Amino acid sequence: MLPLTAKERDSVRRNIFPESAVAALGRDDFPWHRDSAKQPTASLPESSQALAIDLFGVLQALKEGSRIVHKWMSALALPTQGSWRSSLEYLVPRNLLGEPRSTQVDAVLESESCVAFVECKFTEPDGGSCSQTRALRPPSRNAGLVQCDGRYVSQINPVNGAEARCALTGKGVRYWERVPAVLGIRNDHDHDPCPFRDGEYQWMRNLIACDAQSTTSGRSGSFLVVYADGPFPMATKVKAAEWSAFVSRTQGKAVPLRAVSYQHLLDVAVSAATPEDRGVLIRLGNWIDDKVSRVAARVT
Repeated sequence: MLPLTAKERDSVRRNIFPESAVAALGRDDFPWHRDSAKQPTASLPESSQALAIDLFGVLQALKEGSRIVHKWMSALALPTQGSWRSSLEYLVPRNLLGEPRSTQVDAVLESESCVAFVECKFTEPDGGSCSQTRALRPPSRNAGLVQCDGRYVSQINPVNGAEARCALTGKGVRYWERVPAVLGIRNDHDHDPCPFRDGEYQWMRNLIACDAQSTTSGRSGSFLVVYADGPFPMATKVKAAEWSAFVSRTQGKAVPLRAVSYQHLLDVAVSAATPEDRGVLIRLGNWIDDKVSRVAARVT
């Protein structure tokens, strides 16, 4: 994790809603996203990290932030109990799932009895895919080897020699232990291809992580995918049949899944806000609308 230089800090600050900035810039340990050249991406208008900070960072600046989250959860037909608080870029404890690298979610909303993981998208086309089906690259000594062939069938990982239906299971990662309860997919049957071979991998991972977090803390869990409505791939995806089919797998299961736009959450927030907070939220809405419009003009 590289801290921001003074120049980077100024550039990032200009791209984040002022009342929201302290939630990230006030943390010395904040894990800023960086590109291949090691430059922070939160300074870019299309940064999904900056957009997530805009909306979820503002909750810490409001007088009645808990009230807003309560209204969001109610509008999404999710559990609402308790006094709500928020945090950004949350790392799931490694011991919960045996992960070598912790699942990280853009935001977490939690109360005494509920926890909601939040993944935010802007111009990204989908969730992230599983790395096990991609050839290892230099400087790995196993460069060129592929650890999984994209099927959930018994196979031997050429890198570590472990035999398992999932290469991650062979490494001690316990995603598939929770898959039946969270997504209704059997873990003792073959699946060809793997049901989590593309962007579904990230959604599965976040759902599973939320289930692990919520059950171990004795709370109800839910998972939100928040997207920018407009001419963006994710806004199109959540209206497609494939997305509906994936969401249907979570119905009646351990962790409900909801996809909701930034714009809708802002509308709910403004309508539910006290007069003291409403002005801040209206200005935030204008900020986000302007950012979305500027980015949309570049992609259309």
